[in-house]
Amino acid sequence: MKIFDLITPQEIVELAKQKGEEFKKIKTNQLRNFFNEVVSIKNTMLSINGFNFSLIEPKLVLLKPKLAYAAGRQNIVKPFKTFMDEVIDAVLNANDKKKAVENFIILNESIIAYHKFYGGD
Repeated sequence: MKIFDLITPQEIVELAKQKGEEFKKIKTNQLRNFFNEVVSIKNTMLSINGFNFSLIEPKLVLLKPKLAYAAGRQNIVKPFKTFMDEVIDAVLNANDKKKAVENFIILNESIIAYHKFYGGD
């Protein structure tokens, strides 16, 4: 996975298209449950003056066990979990954490949009 502060908007869109179609059999509410956590991260970013990764990092890292729980309940979520684990790691390893988190949020918003576009359940 490319380091997430270096990914271009075009790459985000292409990745979102691919994953939105790939994950179309996952129920929308399962993706929305995860996305609600992403929105929480976005709201944290918007509520603080300046960027403070130490407030966002725990929320980001704790997405992994939430995904593991969802994947443990339904096998269809496992590829999504694997993908998101890689993306989270790419964000954590980025040099420009703010840009990486912004790209992470945009990617998730885009995946939800393409999931719906491709007829996600």
